[in-house]
Amino acid sequence: MSARVRPRDHGAAPRPARGSGPARPALFRRLLDDQPGTASRAVRPGAYQGLESELAERLDSVLGIAERLAATHDREEVFRTIVDETRRALRVDYVTIRILRDDHLPIAASAGLPKDAAAALPVFAVGEGWVGEVLQTARVSAWRDVRTDQRYGSERYAGLLDFAGDLIAPLTHHDRVIGALSAMTLEPREWTDGDVAFVTTLATHAAIALSNAELFEQTEARAAQLAVLQAASGRLNRATSFEAVGRAVVEETRRIIDYHNARVYLVEPPDAVVPIAFEGRVGAYERVDFELLRCRMGEGFTGWVAQHGEPLLINDANSDPRGQTIAGTDDIDESMLVVPMRYDGITVGVITLSKLGLDGFVADDLRLLAILADHAATAVETARLLTRSQELTRELRRLLDMSGELSESLDPRQVANLMAGHLARAMGVDECAISYWDKPAGRVESLGYYPQLKLDDLEPYFDVVGFPETLRVLERGVTTIIDADDPGADQAETALLRRDGNRILVMLPLVAKGQAIGLVELFSKTEVRWDAQHLELARTMANEAAMALENARLYEDARRRADRDPLTGFFNHRYLHERMGEEVVRSQRGKRPLSVLMLDLDDFKLVNDTFGHLFGDKVLTWAAELIRGTLRLSDVPARYGGDEFAVILPDTDAAEARRAADRILQGFRDQPYIGEQRGPVPIAASIGIATYPGDGRNATELIASADRALYGVKRDGGHGAAVGPPDGAAA
Repeated sequence: MSARVRPRDHGAAPRPARGSGPARPALFRRLLDDQPGTASRAVRPGAYQGLESELAERLDSVLGIAERLAATHDREEVFRTIVDETRRALRVDYVTIRILRDDHLPIAASAGLPKDAAAALPVFAVGEGWVGEVLQTARVSAWRDVRTDQRYGSERYAGLLDFAGDLIAPLTHHDRVIGALSAMTLEPREWTDGDVAFVTTLATHAAIALSNAELFEQTEARAAQLAVLQAASGRLNRATSFEAVGRAVVEETRRIIDYHNARVYLVEPPDAVVPIAFEGRVGAYERVDFELLRCRMGEGFTGWVAQHGEPLLINDANSDPRGQTIAGTDDIDESMLVVPMRYDGITVGVITLSKLGLDGFVADDLRLLAILADHAATAVETARLLTRSQELTRELRRLLDMSGELSESLDPRQVANLMAGHLARAMGVDECAISYWDKPAGRVESLGYYPQLKLDDLEPYFDVVGFPETLRVLERGVTTIIDADDPGADQAETALLRRDGNRILVMLPLVAKGQAIGLVELFSKTEVRWDAQHLELARTMANEAAMALENARLYEDARRRADRDPLTGFFNHRYLHERMGEEVVRSQRGKRPLSVLMLDLDDFKLVNDTFGHLFGDKVLTWAAELIRGTLRLSDVPARYGGDEFAVILPDTDAAEARRAADRILQGFRDQPYIGEQRGPVPIAASIGIATYPGDGRNATELIASADRALYGVKRDGGHGAAVGPPDGAAA
């Protein structure tokens, strides 16, 4: 126990000094009587009176030292006070304090010895030499000459320190020995009862002071750690991305736990454990390829913690069977802390710390890291929600942008090309194909592509019968992913992927009004990882685009019907003029020729009057097919009205136009119309020809010129072809 000595009040009657009178001898009598063994000695009746002066002096010294010890919580100051005052009070050569650590007593402080000499002194283990006696009895041991007593273990000091006398007191706190105070002399010494009483009392105060200092240091350390954790929590709360959370964890952890390597992982369903942050501080730990750190549930310490959600304190990583050496690294002595980041009962990530050597971490480190991991888990989920919100915003923007662009066009091929571009960019792939499913024909027809290619560069269609996985996507409305490196994948699909240098194919159905109308194909040359959210975005975009594509196709069908003559299937009069205008502009820009034929059936009125209009309609249908059979794919035939037809001939000069007219006339000569229950009916035609720019510089002029030439042939008896008069004379 310690009490402060109050200063005397010089203005009043003097009071007895603290510890004076009979109380001090009584105290030392009790201390002496309690000291058995080596240090105890028989005291003759009346001897206490002879020791009173010495004991009183020692007691005053102890009380003064106790006051100084009670006034500080600095561990180093406590050590220094104990060793210095012990050396001064006992008049010894050396004083040491040893503190019990892991069943050993290393030197913690000394007086009278140089630092290097003190550091070289032996470290005694529990039960070794004098240590065993002191720790087992928890009493003071006095040695007159340690060199003559084998129990002491003086040989351990050989060549390090030469001394004889030693007075050793255990430092005991709450009935537990925490260390030992040793006073040593160069010469043998007879230790007095006063020496024993002094060192016993001082050791008691020293143990209390050291325990208080340790508690104070722990309190201060925990307060500092709490401050760091609070600061770390604030930083984590401000983190808006997974990477920011990871950096905050590895940097803030360094302030409270000493490590050589730190890694932060996220758990990504179904079983991936993906690194988001890394910090290395020593040698091979400084740089590591992130791909090498990836693992799966159950793999290595990190995967084990991700799977089981339980923290690990690993003193020797190589001896634990749950460990797994990272590819490209060596097996070394290493200790680890691995802690799960859990949110709402689910492990969302893992924090892994490594340190070179064994037993590098303690239970307090695990506790602190677990607290930080809880904050990190909340930050991860906050970042996940924020990221998802941002992704939803971007997805909505993509959908709005795509819808806006698609609404501006009613051309199915243009719509398909726009769709392909938006889907490819949204999913981060190299190519995207949009196709229409011609279910009755059992084939898929190419409509659009990204990057945009000319339609002629695409395969116009393919039969789905040879591609069962494609047929499954269309018939069942499912999404499928094909990896060319997967031996179990559809071989027909993987063969096409390898042929074109692609690795991954994702197929989604284009669904409109509950029915699959087409196919989306996403191609990637490298491996890609899409979670359910990304695939759902692709499906949403595909369904949105499917409606636009179906509307464009319906419009094209309606427009086709509006532009077509219902009897012959040729384009009609209105479409002819519109298309002629487009072709003239194209010819002007490309400086290429353009021709037009105007054709009229000879004596068709006689056929109608003789056989009736129903027969005449059949003749017109027959004539249209005959004309179509003589034309190129790029030529545009039209029914101008009645029995009059027109043909636009792109990239055709006058000579080529004349040959085209002759093919039509020859066809009529070679193939008379044969009606039901009637003999052959010969049909002939008259044709007028006009060519841009010589016969006209716009659609109206060209059609008028060809029309004049046609009527010129008619005047001459028909059955022929002629070029329109350049002077523009009236028909």
